[in-house]
Amino acid sequence: MQRIIPATPEFLHGIRAICNEYDILFVLDEVVTGFRLAYGGAQQWYDIKPDLSTHGKVVGGGGPLSCVACREFNKS
Repeated sequence: MQRIIPATPEFLHGIRAICNEYDILFVLDEVVTGFRLAYGGAQQWYDIKPDLSTHGKVVGGGGPLSCVACREFNKS
């Protein structure tokens, strides 16, 4: 989401499918969308599961803080 241009669910799920097919890391930038679209951010809003997500602003309570989160990988 570029503040005024929302992504469509089909686009994001298409990107997720391509990343799965070609074994590409899917990173979702939640700096703007995190906790704004839904409590779970764009991930919850669009029902999409990224490999990595970036978060900022709100995690620092207004201070200069950010974080990177990832899903659990099972490499057995």
